[in-house]
Amino acid sequence: MIYFIKYMIRVKLKSKGIYLVFAYMILLLVSSLLIKLVEPADSALTHFDQALWWSVVTSTTVGYGDLFPVSNPGRIVAVILPMFMGIGLGAAFITHFASSLIERRDKKMHGEKRYKGTDHILIVGFTTETEQLVEEIRKDETYADQDIVLLDDMPRHPFPDMDRVCFVKGSPDTLNTLNKANVKQAARIIIHTGNDEKNLFALINALKLKHQACEITVRCISTQSLDTFSSVQGDFQIIVQMTAEMMVQAMQDKVHIPLQILLKNDAQEEIYYVTVSKTIPNLTWWVLHDYLKDKYNYLTFAMQTTDNRVMVNPSKEKSISKGDGIWLMAQKRPLNITWPS
Repeated sequence: MIYFIKYMIRVKLKSKGIYLVFAYMILLLVSSLLIKLVEPADSALTHFDQALWWSVVTSTTVGYGDLFPVSNPGRIVAVILPMFMGIGLGAAFITHFASSLIERRDKKMHGEKRYKGTDHILIVGFTTETEQLVEEIRKDETYADQDIVLLDDMPRHPFPDMDRVCFVKGSPDTLNTLNKANVKQAARIIIHTGNDEKNLFALINALKLKHQACEITVRCISTQSLDTFSSVQGDFQIIVQMTAEMMVQAMQDKVHIPLQILLKNDAQEEIYYVTVSKTIPNLTWWVLHDYLKDKYNYLTFAMQTTDNRVMVNPSKEKSISKGDGIWLMAQKRPLNITWPS
């Protein structure tokens, strides 16, 4: 109830709605004071609290009958104020509130509302693969609690029944539309408009607006555009044509795409990237390889040292330090790994 009241005050009770509420409040106050004044001394309605209660139940057509005016002046007050005007104001307010709800849903469906949430995943652009992309993101446990905001210049929300998927309408390569999607507060940005030129403009604008921790993944349609994308200054990841499932894997784990294609197998295992979170004395590559295989059935095949050197199939004696990254294959994302002691 508290949330409902706050919501009405913040969103719905503007302009006409506010006036209706104030008018209804004044009506109750005037009705209670008048009935208190005109009723005889032995009437219960001479007490303001009782008179206010009577005004509320009468104006809302509840009419319990526990209180009622006994004098003719009191009956006249009842007919004019709580009965006639109260019912009219109540009907007007309900009608206004219902139309506001419909209008709000309509704006949401057509992407006219500005997105005000934070830490969301912003998908810039729409293609035939967007629905699968959204579904793959939803499958990933890492993004379970994040909103997905779809930004594109289409007439209405393409997935209105999907939970926590919002739509913002506008040209995906403009600053104004990116701001409408609250790009400054996004946790991740995926750019795939289906057009390299639009992708490039969207990338440049997103780099201007995003906060430092936000990661950008941009999809390159043609390999001939790779040099152009690579010349853009900023921290982002470029991926070439791939399936939606592989795109989610790439944006999360920064997997080298040709390697991912080669190692994808029939057991539906995927490549993931984890970071060694603690210092483990005398830990070598092969010891860690056997440990993760025996305990979790993970298959390790490459590592990245803290100085960003990537080593595929390192030597058995290669020491593992805190902060080193490990690429491995698993059937689902490795979360909460217990490292060897």
